[in-house]
Amino acid sequence: MICFRQSLLLGCAALAISAGSALAQDQAAQPTATPQDETTDLGDVVVTAERREQSLQDYAGVAQAISGKDLRAVGIDQIEDLQSAVPGLSISNQEGNVQIYIRGVGTANNTELGDPSAATHLNGVYLPRPRGLGGMFFDIARVEIAKGPQGTLRGRNAVAGTLNIIPNMARLGERLGYVQGEVGTLDTTGYEAAINLPIGDVQAVRLAVYGVDRGTAYKNVGDDKTLDPTGIQELFSARASYLYQPNDRFKLSLMGDYESERGTGYPATNIRNGLVNGGKPDDLELRDVLFRGPQGLVENDNWGLALNASYDFGGAVLEYSASRRSVDYYQVNAANEGVVRPGYGAANVDYDNFGTQYWLTLSESDIHELRLTSSPDARTVWSTGLFYFKEEQQVGFLSVVDKGQFYSGTEFTFPDVKSDSFAAYFDVTYPVSDQLRIKGGFRYTEENKSRNGVGGNWALGLGSLDYNCCFNSRLGTEGFRPIFTGRESYVAPTPGNNQEAAKYFMGAFRPGARDTFLDQIAGVAEGSRPNGTCINRPDIQPGGGGQICPADGQHSFFQISAPGAQSGSYEDSFSDYRVGFEYDFTDDNLFYGAVSTGHKSGGFNDTITVNGVATAPTFAPESVTLFELGTKNTFRPASGRIDVNANVFYYDYADQVFQTLVSLGTGPGGASAGFSQQNVNVAQSTIKGFELETRFDLPFRSRLDIITAYIDAKADSGALTDTRGTDYGDGTPNFNIDIADNDLPNVSKVNINAHLQKTADLFGGRADFHLLANYRSSYYLNIYNEAPVIQFADRPSDAAGQAAYDAFKASMAGTTVNPNAPLSSPFLRSTSARDGGFWARQEGYVTVNLGAGWEPSSGRYRIEAYVNNVFDKTVVEKQLVSDEVVNVLFLNQPRTAGLRLRANF
Repeated sequence: MICFRQSLLLGCAALAISAGSALAQDQAAQPTATPQDETTDLGDVVVTAERREQSLQDYAGVAQAISGKDLRAVGIDQIEDLQSAVPGLSISNQEGNVQIYIRGVGTANNTELGDPSAATHLNGVYLPRPRGLGGMFFDIARVEIAKGPQGTLRGRNAVAGTLNIIPNMARLGERLGYVQGEVGTLDTTGYEAAINLPIGDVQAVRLAVYGVDRGTAYKNVGDDKTLDPTGIQELFSARASYLYQPNDRFKLSLMGDYESERGTGYPATNIRNGLVNGGKPDDLELRDVLFRGPQGLVENDNWGLALNASYDFGGAVLEYSASRRSVDYYQVNAANEGVVRPGYGAANVDYDNFGTQYWLTLSESDIHELRLTSSPDARTVWSTGLFYFKEEQQVGFLSVVDKGQFYSGTEFTFPDVKSDSFAAYFDVTYPVSDQLRIKGGFRYTEENKSRNGVGGNWALGLGSLDYNCCFNSRLGTEGFRPIFTGRESYVAPTPGNNQEAAKYFMGAFRPGARDTFLDQIAGVAEGSRPNGTCINRPDIQPGGGGQICPADGQHSFFQISAPGAQSGSYEDSFSDYRVGFEYDFTDDNLFYGAVSTGHKSGGFNDTITVNGVATAPTFAPESVTLFELGTKNTFRPASGRIDVNANVFYYDYADQVFQTLVSLGTGPGGASAGFSQQNVNVAQSTIKGFELETRFDLPFRSRLDIITAYIDAKADSGALTDTRGTDYGDGTPNFNIDIADNDLPNVSKVNINAHLQKTADLFGGRADFHLLANYRSSYYLNIYNEAPVIQFADRPSDAAGQAAYDAFKASMAGTTVNPNAPLSSPFLRSTSARDGGFWARQEGYVTVNLGAGWEPSSGRYRIEAYVNNVFDKTVVEKQLVSDEVVNVLFLNQPRTAGLRLRANF
């Protein structure tokens, strides 16, 4: 059945662009206002949340549309900065993955094992891997954010909502363009240019380019000054669009885009060891980092092709769209020792340490969609369609430990990662009367995922039980590079077979200039030196002291292990629906209500082996059911116009996925076999609140937009392993902690956003001024909040106490502990989160952006200036916390300022 559906869609035609591009083409046919025509009048804000053009005041839901002009005016040129303009939106960037939370719904699992919770689109085209989005923020018409599940209309992984970047597309009959240059703080220089060219009366093309070189606010305060800090970025992007519209019935549009990104990586700060005695980030210089080892590096090439064709038969419009997107992403993490902290500085760092992480994501995805919709002037608005998505990936991750003994790193390499999704849907809005409309929609989705490759730890033990084991291995020094793709074989070696393991490593990486790892095992791979080769160099720093190489050059102790086979698969189906009503009290007063659902696809985890049985456990889809009531109102006093919109909402958030640790039991001799981090459906949550949006035309050519949101997002139930207190040296299965009543991460209860803008005649031209202020109350950065850390106490010294202790630990397997309750046993201990270095609460804050522009009456050129984050407020946008050494913070941009000059023609 799946094959039939695929062939149906793939054989429809070789035509395509964005799924929402009919809208973009309608917009393209409209004339563009010249700069001197732009005013602060409210007018109608256009949104496409329902995949058709609507005034915001006619859309029965909550959405925001921010024009490219307004974004530019307040200096927003990165997707992460959007959260300063949209209440309830939280965006961060981890290893190039853009992670979006809307009203507390979101996920940090954007690897090949997971999917984003908010669906990101470029001109309506779904982007399965939201990487490189900063390079798409140019020559844009607007950005739209729809809040709440959009499962029926937008479909795949729109459980939190959608973010749609809508670029300026080719327009018929217009010959215009611009060239822009920019300079700014952080050594920023940039350019942007676009031109729209008509080709006769029925064709047009638009070409746009963008480039920026941006420095970083991070500082390398270590002794190795050859290393550039993270955050340095070089972007180049280009976009071309084509429109063919021979008559009012047929439209054909194409778009191609390309982005190249180079730099030193995405900045973050590990503050775990800097948080002493209840300290918090305010006590530390979070951007002063002790860098060491390899230079951080990002190489990202991202391109897409899209095409859309539509034909209006009079009573209905048939549309076919398709796209292809390719992502080629490689990153070397900038290794560091965290921030300078009391008692620890540059002198404490081993700069000849090249242990770090390497990442690779290669993705090629195709989307096809066939839609049949009502004609634009129909009273009954309906649509139905088929959707098909396919993605193939090659993925690599390698964490290497330089100068390691026994543990040398962790690798996950997958040359074969596949996923596909099929959906069928319909949606209708039916007018019961001139004032009342009822609406309903349904979508059925099938998901399939699979993965094959290798994954696990690298281990090499060298030395002798006779002379103070052990010898170190150098791994990852200058010139080192993993071989993730193009290997002759991805077959995992047989466990315990040293020669197979050694052969595996011979093809796993290109060694660095001073690596010893391959030299130490080459003889094992060849079979000539079954116990390896003894190499004792001064820079290896063998532990224990006094080691010498035996006369035959081999070790009397040799142990090596390589990753094992990894495979997994997942199949599931689910349905989404929406039902609702719209009632017009007047043409300017709308009341609406709806129940709508959305799902985020489930998946599978890394393969684990417990008691000799290998499995890749699966997790189920997350789902959200939204209940909402709202009203949209426009008032027209003599002095101007006022829009007042309000919405109350209640989310039932089910099967929420969090990462937890699963013990792999004990190995030979009772030693721990380790742990695996697994995605598990552990929480049921409730999100409730309201949003109030007001927009005012004010005297003296001024306008004020104020949006206020209250969001109460809590876990109702759930239990998971507290990774903060994990003892990795103990193979005993962990107990869980109760997270009921904890706040969901990355969501503030109170959100207020205000945008004041004013225009004035000045120096024979027109000036405009903008103030964007954003307030967020405090929020937690992880699901643990700042609950106490519960751990097993130290093992007693007496035999009777040890027996009781061991029995208690065994009894705790799979049980749940309330971290806020009194301890139930003397064999447990509690540490406050802050005393343990697990600060996790971002206090409330205010950020302010300012912008100003001036242009002559001719509109031939324009000068703009902006200051972002005027008060230089440091904000933690995301946290990555696991154990006693990891508490990584991802920060906002510090205060920045810039100046632009634009020439229009």
